[in-house]
Amino acid sequence: MNLAATRSSGGQSRRPLRTLVALDSLGSVTATAESLGYTPAAVSHQLQKLSRYLGAPVTERTGRGIALTPVGRELSRRGAGLLEELESLETAARAQSGEPRGRITVGGFSTGIRGLLVPALPRLAASAPELTVSNFEEEPDELIEMVTAGRIDASLVFGWDSSSLHLPATLISETITADRADIVMHRDHHLAACTEVTRADLLGEMFVSAPRNAVCHRWLTALFEELDSKPQIDYWAIEYDTQIEFVRAVGALALVPRLGRPHLPADVVAVPLDDPSIARTISLVWRKSMSASPAIVFLLEEMKAIAGKADTISA
Repeated sequence: MNLAATRSSGGQSRRPLRTLVALDSLGSVTATAESLGYTPAAVSHQLQKLSRYLGAPVTERTGRGIALTPVGRELSRRGAGLLEELESLETAARAQSGEPRGRITVGGFSTGIRGLLVPALPRLAASAPELTVSNFEEEPDELIEMVTAGRIDASLVFGWDSSSLHLPATLISETITADRADIVMHRDHHLAACTEVTRADLLGEMFVSAPRNAVCHRWLTALFEELDSKPQIDYWAIEYDTQIEFVRAVGALALVPRLGRPHLPADVVAVPLDDPSIARTISLVWRKSMSASPAIVFLLEEMKAIAGKADTISA
């Protein structure tokens, strides 16, 4: 069970304290609102509610912003541990049955959701009928913040050698699979007949990429670091489906992972990179206080099984 303020009566009662802890960590009402999925007005309301309950202000004005008062800082320090302990106790109580039940919200990036979470849902429905799974899609960096803040229970995230995951101490992760990527190109491209391509082969080629500084854009850029170069990016698109249309229309190249890859049209081919280490490590992350959750354990096992089958097929 998630203790996020948006769910359950227990979560409702903990919302002001969770808001205070988030403000202490993030430093501004705006950042706190974004992290918790509230409006800035809702954050201010929760802080006022907490101050009224305590009979002492937990925040004070500092120029254009706000800061925690000594009372607020002490409450945040002790409250963070309390929230974690409450969730741990609640999870342990639910784990007594050993059966996954209740509702969990799982975050993920688009191809991870398509390739791992969606195929797991029918299996979960058959094996754990009392468990309800909902999802949230976002970039990995944002998803880690959402798990930390308690907005979601767990999330699929990915990283690679030049961009390893940096998790807060309150989170834990376990690897599901290593997902290789290929260079997708038009079948008439001069590299399309190659058994595999090298980084050097890609110098000077025209690419379509995810938006600048998105995780997948950083992944593409990292390919060229060993060559002391940068990719030539002429086109930009968030979704791989759209990138593939650029490949078809203008002959651009795209770096596309295998997991959750859209169906490739007949005039598009995927050519492997010569280095198998060019892969993203896909992991599931969750709060340590939920480690005893049967739902988390069951979900992780199902997605590992799905990834194993996908690896066998791609091999």
